[in-house]
Amino acid sequence: MLFSILGKTLKDSYTIQENYYKDNLVNKSLAIFNLVVDLRHWNAEYGGVYVKSDKLEPNPYLKPNYIKSDKNETLVWINPAFMTRQISEIASKREGFTLKITSDKLINKNNAPNEDEKKLLEYFLDNPDIPYSWDIKGNTFHFMGALKIEPSCLQCHSHQGYTVGEVRGGISVTFDISQENKQLLTINNDNERSIFFLIVAAFGLMLTLLVYHNMRKNDEKKIHELNRSLEIKVDELDTFNKTLHKKVKDEIAKQRENENILIQQSKLAALGEMMGNIAHQWRQPISAVSAIMMNIKWTAIDQGVDKDFLDERMKEANYQLKYMSQTIDDFRNFFKPDKEKEVFDVLKTINNAYKILKDSLESHNINVQFFNKKDHYTYGYPNEFSQVILNILSNAKDVFIERKTKKPKIEIHISNDENHIQCKIKDNAGGIEESILDKIFEPYFTTKDGHGTGIGLYIAKEIIQKHMKGNLLIQNSEEGACFLITLSRVDKTKEEDDV
Repeated sequence: MLFSILGKTLKDSYTIQENYYKDNLVNKSLAIFNLVVDLRHWNAEYGGVYVKSDKLEPNPYLKPNYIKSDKNETLVWINPAFMTRQISEIASKREGFTLKITSDKLINKNNAPNEDEKKLLEYFLDNPDIPYSWDIKGNTFHFMGALKIEPSCLQCHSHQGYTVGEVRGGISVTFDISQENKQLLTINNDNERSIFFLIVAAFGLMLTLLVYHNMRKNDEKKIHELNRSLEIKVDELDTFNKTLHKKVKDEIAKQRENENILIQQSKLAALGEMMGNIAHQWRQPISAVSAIMMNIKWTAIDQGVDKDFLDERMKEANYQLKYMSQTIDDFRNFFKPDKEKEVFDVLKTINNAYKILKDSLESHNINVQFFNKKDHYTYGYPNEFSQVILNILSNAKDVFIERKTKKPKIEIHISNDENHIQCKIKDNAGGIEESILDKIFEPYFTTKDGHGTGIGLYIAKEIIQKHMKGNLLIQNSEEGACFLITLSRVDKTKEEDDV
């Protein structure tokens, strides 16, 4: 039963792909046909159009086929049929593609149908309700749509006895599908090989059943458990086949999410480059200010100002200049994209992220406390990990401000066992509603109306779980929210010995 289902699934899969490929060709041809018909209708609505050209040879079957303007310019008359033929000649210059207007009631011999097109025109005449027909011969896909007389056509053709709805001719579209046929042949060959392996597997299963009947009674329990496990696998495969379409949609959605992450990372990289430019621009002014201060100091001393007082003020000013320079370096290093994984100190990396937000947190009287201050090493991307910490701290700050929390506080606890490092980031902002706790890490989910993108925590979880093979969870504590980050622990001493 299992192999029959798998064989039928493989066959159905090929049929679906083949039908999809044919439908795609038909839809593409139909779109081209409808576009040409719309252009013809537009032309016919105005009784043809005149084109200023000295290069275009007028249609000898149109009377008059051209006129002269007041400026003695040649204006060539383009009616729907003449326009269609011009479009066909341009389109047919593409490799593996032809477009042609044809009719069994010829005026222009260049539009004469071949044998296949003549049969289709007769078919359209006998079946006026059929709008189009198509077929595949070898590596050629041929499509023809019926051209019917529209009211606008009678402006020029009423004297020929045409009536509205009558089939006047057709527009054929031809594609070279040799490449597509090769792909289908490859898929079919793969399916045939799969079916062959299924047959072999079926014989193997039969042999296993014969051996089963000759086993001793004390092995029956193990065989029963094995069969039960096999049935579960069959159910899983059957469920997979039924939900294949959904899985494809989910994978497409994941791909789009990954694209959004790449966009976010490119923005961070651009920001890091910008910070580097700012650092370069600031270096010279900071040095110049330092030199100016030294000049002021010695000039003031020379004029009798207290040297100890000046030394103290100079020390304070130099400290501020150094702080400005270090701040720019911190921002530049923070946004610099990681190229390769490396061993890094978790506490030091968290401190780097904290420095970015330190002034903003202190300006809102938010107290940040570190516990278990010692080295904890892991393997991964330090800057990406810093972005995770920055996102969590920034979210906590926003919640404090929104809820006007009294005595806002953030605690960062770092601990480890033999194999893992655990980082807890707790706040006292009141926690997260239980109804949305499971949605926090979903992409585009945000509680910040009009202020958030809903991608920050999603990217944080992607970084921890996919890029660094760790785990990121959230839960409510007594005072507020608590983020739990678990990473693999690396022995720094052992790493250095290995090097």
